[in-house]
Amino acid sequence: MRVVLDTVILVRGLINPWSPCGRLLFDRADEYVVVVSLPIVAEYVEVIRRPELVRKYHGLEGRDLHAVLGKITNATMVQPEDTPAICRDPADDDFRAAALAGNAGYIVSEDLDLLALQRYEGIAILSAEQFLPVLEEPTRPVE
Repeated sequence: MRVVLDTVILVRGLINPWSPCGRLLFDRADEYVVVVSLPIVAEYVEVIRRPELVRKYHGLEGRDLHAVLGKITNATMVQPEDTPAICRDPADDDFRAAALAGNAGYIVSEDLDLLALQRYEGIAILSAEQFLPVLEEPTRPVE
């Protein structure tokens, strides 16, 4: 299953690796394929390098940060041809465009603007807490 992860998922998972976002990043990472685009990777890198956030990553003891970063490094890279402006925050449109270009079934986000859409072109937009049970569905397709 192909999934686009909003930057908020990444940040919250790194800050609290035992939260739903953290469980998605650390415990369930082998159960989905991450889809990214260059603007998404640039946003990931810019945000996780912010000094005020790096200081909050103290909870990572016993968690493999390199595995999470490797998952992103080895993500399926797409180049959306078009990024129509729909969301209030233009950066949110990058996640929608990548999901569409990458044939993703889900966008996982904690961003209220994205979550308010619920669906986009057949792509479900769910929170980490809503997405975790999807990974447990016995009939879900495995890539």
